[in-house]
Amino acid sequence: MVEEKQKLSIKTVDEYINIQPEVYRKSLEQLRQLIRTLAPEATESISYGIACYSYHYMLVGFSAHKNHFSFTSMSSTIFKRFEEELRDFDTTMGGIRFKPGQEIPVDLISRIILERKVENEMRTNAKKKK
Repeated sequence: MVEEKQKLSIKTVDEYINIQPEVYRKSLEQLRQLIRTLAPEATESISYGIACYSYHYMLVGFSAHKNHFSFTSMSSTIFKRFEEELRDFDTTMGGIRFKPGQEIPVDLISRIILERKVENEMRTNAKKKK
């Protein structure tokens, strides 16, 4: 696995994906392409040692770990709306963990990304009205 020191020197998502073990790269690239397709206006960065996407605010991200890779919603509440669909997945408050090589539920992840975009747009519009 990638050492913490090496993670700190990473500046781009390309670098982040390329230093990961081979078993993760295809899945991480798949997540990246999905995010870029559904949120082309989002900016891509490395933050807190993970790949992050911002659209008005933090949108979503992904990361690789010793025994899994994760998709992170950057929201502590969105998974409540997808609770039934997420019941068969290993989840945290705002993330889904996948085993190496595990198939990504593209439809579910797509809907989460689109919901996050709406949340961020609503938050931005609410601030403008103040």
